[in-house]
Amino acid sequence: MRAVRWGLSIVLAAAAAAPATAAAKPAVRVTAQPLAATLTARAAKTTIVVRNAGRGRLAGLTLSVTAPKGVKVALAGARRGARSRALPPLKGGRAARVTVALSRTARGPARGRLTVKVTRRGRALASARLAFGRGGGGRSPARTGPAQPPVDPNDLTGRYFWGSTYTLGGILQHTLYFTSKQFVWVDDTDSVWPTCAAASEQCKPYSYDAATNTLTIDGRPATLKADRSLEYDGDSYAEFGYPAAGTRWDTYVTYSNSSGICPLYCSYYTENLAFRPDGTFVRDAVSSGTGPIVDWAAVPPDSKGTYEVRADRTLRLAFADGRERIETVALYLTDDGRALRPVGDGLVLGGDGYFDIRD
Repeated sequence: MRAVRWGLSIVLAAAAAAPATAAAKPAVRVTAQPLAATLTARAAKTTIVVRNAGRGRLAGLTLSVTAPKGVKVALAGARRGARSRALPPLKGGRAARVTVALSRTARGPARGRLTVKVTRRGRALASARLAFGRGGGGRSPARTGPAQPPVDPNDLTGRYFWGSTYTLGGILQHTLYFTSKQFVWVDDTDSVWPTCAAASEQCKPYSYDAATNTLTIDGRPATLKADRSLEYDGDSYAEFGYPAAGTRWDTYVTYSNSSGICPLYCSYYTENLAFRPDGTFVRDAVSSGTGPIVDWAAVPPDSKGTYEVRADRTLRLAFADGRERIETVALYLTDDGRALRPVGDGLVLGGDGYFDIRD
């Protein structure tokens, strides 16, 4: 689970003194959102997410895609016709999202899968398979408002639970998103609500018996309570719902986290988002850190733009300079599950919790 989004980390001198041959393999995760539809001559787009799962800055990464014969690949940020591209440096916990468009020639396969790989200086760090034309892929069906009870009482599809745990090294954030009657997603949701076609590191099998309220996730017991909270593997979760498309807010929320060995070697990151009823927003952030030699701080200029809650349950921030940021969006549900609580009580964007912490 992600402990910090853009936190900066401190690398201890003792770790740097270790021989290069004994250096630990950088922690990198790559996920590829599958395409449910069969491939045609018309390009279909999906997203590849590469995350630095460690705490230190990671540079020199290359993303490459290997596809079957007859499958055309257009990788955003790559030279025309190229199937690989360099990725920007990633701070600890930060992710790069790359759009890939797939189509096929007249004799190319309509169904299949391709390989996504992340390398550094020729060394493979992570890989994933991107399936197409197999069903169960792509974005989740659009849904607005709180999650509606499924027809099958033993089916938790569409229900989303989130929680956090305070540690000396920062706040650990936990996600449980039930993608179907068989699987639950246990990683950050990032920019699109995921789907699961098979068991994996992010997709865990589950079973639920509503009559006895018996829930098992990945072979371990979990408890779903009447107040819509959930206990699993020692962590506590609360249930969230989804704001309707076009929702506007008048609020100011903050995400804050830290990383390192706090408070001796510690980095801090805070981001504030002010949402206005006219559909505009203002973002400001600050990064700072403490260490044995010097303390530091970085305060980038404020940025502005417009925001949109979309029908696919994502929030789009369109910055005035042309950049955009898209993340899944959810709000706390009331205990009876019939309404959403005020946005300041808890807004989760892509797996990170934002709260109104003003007095």
